Amino acid sequence: MAAAAPDAGGHGQPLVQAARARSPISVDGRLDEEAWGDTAPQRDFLQRDPDEGAPATERTELRLLYDQDALYVGVRLHDREADRIVRQLSRRDVVAEADSFSLFLDPHHDHLTGVEFQVSAAGVQRDSAIYDDNFEDDTWDAVWESAVTVDGGGWTLEMRIPFSQLRFPAAPRHTWGINARRVIQRKNEASWLALVPKNENGLASRMAHLAGMESIAPGRHLELLPYASAREEYVAPARAGDPFNDGSRAFGSAGLDLKYGLATNMSLVAAFNPDFGQVEVDPAVVNLTANETFFEEKRPFFIEGAQVFSHFGHSGASEYPYFFYFEPLIFYARRIGRTPQGLPAALYLDVPEATTILGATKLTGRTRGGWTVGALEAVTGTEFARVSDGRSRGRIEVEPLTNYFVARTRRELGRRAAIGFLATAVDRRLRTPELESLLVEQAYVGGIDGHVFIDSRRDWVVSGGIAGSTVSGSRAAVLRLQRSALRYYQRPDAPHVHLDPTATSLSGWNGSLSVNKNSGNVTANAGVWGINPGFEPNDLGFATQADRGG
Repeated sequence: MAAAAPDAGGHGQPLVQAARARSPISVDGRLDEEAWGDTAPQRDFLQRDPDEGAPATERTELRLLYDQDALYVGVRLHDREADRIVRQLSRRDVVAEADSFSLFLDPHHDHLTGVEFQVSAAGVQRDSAIYDDNFEDDTWDAVWESAVTVDGGGWTLEMRIPFSQLRFPAAPRHTWGINARRVIQRKNEASWLALVPKNENGLASRMAHLAGMESIAPGRHLELLPYASAREEYVAPARAGDPFNDGSRAFGSAGLDLKYGLATNMSLVAAFNPDFGQVEVDPAVVNLTANETFFEEKRPFFIEGAQVFSHFGHSGASEYPYFFYFEPLIFYARRIGRTPQGLPAALYLDVPEATTILGATKLTGRTRGGWTVGALEAVTGTEFARVSDGRSRGRIEVEPLTNYFVARTRRELGRRAAIGFLATAVDRRLRTPELESLLVEQAYVGGIDGHVFIDSRRDWVVSGGIAGSTVSGSRAAVLRLQRSALRYYQRPDAPHVHLDPTATSLSGWNGSLSVNKNSGNVTANAGVWGINPGFEPNDLGFATQADRGG
């Protein structure tokens, strides 16, 4: 790999060449294969911190090789004080206080999306997906290899990134975006291959160009992950004589996860009775408010490709304005498979901890026409609680059979504008008076958003979006929504709203418009937003406020 003349992209970034490996590469962190020695290194790293634009204080040598199946990254990170290399251990995807090296790739070469692969001097991996040029989502997890060795002259890193983990169009020759960053923790130093000054904006759009790769393809890979699990819980009964809890409980389940590459840049993920037993438990929270607590999504099926459905109304902006704090989420995946909503009154009660997801499918990717698309559909089963009055036992339905659907599309209109659409739908089969009074039968939300860069430098951007919602159900269910803490229609100080006990539907809107200065010595943002009293996204979204604006 060698640096050539600056590219013609307008920022003077280097052109990087990858060489084909003629013999197998062993990922052991040693760079002792002959192919590495035959490849010229890239050494021109510049500081972003602390002395912007100055050469890096320690020499870094980056080499790239590839074969039919993977991209190989070899890095020699020289350090004159190798005994002071910070090698703090951490969990995967956690940003630790440690020396590290990151490789950034834009395989689509669309200057908007990409991926990051980071390895610390302790060998800890971190990977993330880049979207909207500036934002990263570290919930994206790829299957890749890395190895690190440390010696008296510094440390050495090798990576193997399979092409099956990347999405790029088929072509005889490929040009990708590429960047690299080295962090020397004890010096608070970060140096980059393609430097983006602090007063400028962009990540995917400011990468160097990677060339030299020929006759490669991502492949339509298929991954199948069947599972079977069993567990035993030992919990003392809350009340003596509980017929549903003798101090121990056994659970068992089986299912299948599937992932298939439909095309070079589209993937289909499916799950049948998915197992989330290994997912990190939510933190304990004492909530003394009238609103529910927001918990981050941690289930692998839902976090993969989640960036496709995010940032409604705020694309193009490098920062999220604080004054949109109360703006609702149109799509909140934690609604799918949630705790059953019904709670029967009984002396003894056994309610399932979560609703069973019978099946779910998700399609994400980018079409050849430039559309970013995402669609998700999931079906959750009917759940029953076991009840007893001490003499007899029975079953009461606490969660109905429900279908969830969400679709998101977005189209880039050149380099200075984009438009997108988002829609969600929830349909329930309500069969009991108790659930009919608690839940709406149908809930739909749809919206349109986009952004426009005002100037050719992409410093100033106008972003916005508007969405509408409608829910329908029984009078009792709609009355419950009107009286909820979200809107309090019964307030005597709100003449613009009216409590209607006969209503069987509720509709409203939510919108925002902002102007952001993304780069320069001074950044700024301003905007307006509003939430109509009747806006109700909570069947598949998350909102704690309505009838607000600013």
